[in-house]
Amino acid sequence: MAVGRKEARDTIATFIAPPQVDGINQVFTSFPKRINFEVNALPSQKNRCAAVVFIESETETRIGLGGYTSAGAATGIKKVDYSIAIQLFHHSVENNAEDAMADFDNVIDNLKNRLRSDHQFGDKSGVLVWQAAEPVINTSYGEPMSGTGTATETWAVVRFDVTQVINA
Repeated sequence: MAVGRKEARDTIATFIAPPQVDGINQVFTSFPKRINFEVNALPSQKNRCAAVVFIESETETRIGLGGYTSAGAATGIKKVDYSIAIQLFHHSVENNAEDAMADFDNVIDNLKNRLRSDHQFGDKSGVLVWQAAEPVINTSYGEPMSGTGTATETWAVVRFDVTQVINA
């Protein structure tokens, strides 16, 4: 089984993909050139949200266990920590800005509840995700923007670490 950045990102995307998080209509594993907010949305749906799973950085740490092999190579494991940023792009055509913000707040709360629900993000083997969203989840918010008679656009980023443990 391959273990690395792509597999970590794909595991996270699958874990939060619709319908897992109420309010998120689509999840990307790379920044799209454009977001079509009509994808996976009902015609009457006034609020839509796209999520992008992005790995901001990673750190590998060797943990020496088990001594040496007969060939003289050190055995052990590596702990790989990925700093994850899930960027949320919320698009609302609510008439009232407070209603748009209330929906945005629900999406954030639903996402954080999903992240807290399983610290291996559905990876029963513990290989692709040994631990996630522990001990901290940080969230930063952008200021909502809209023009006269246009949609309200709001942005947030939810940051946390994901750890893989690999034989190395």
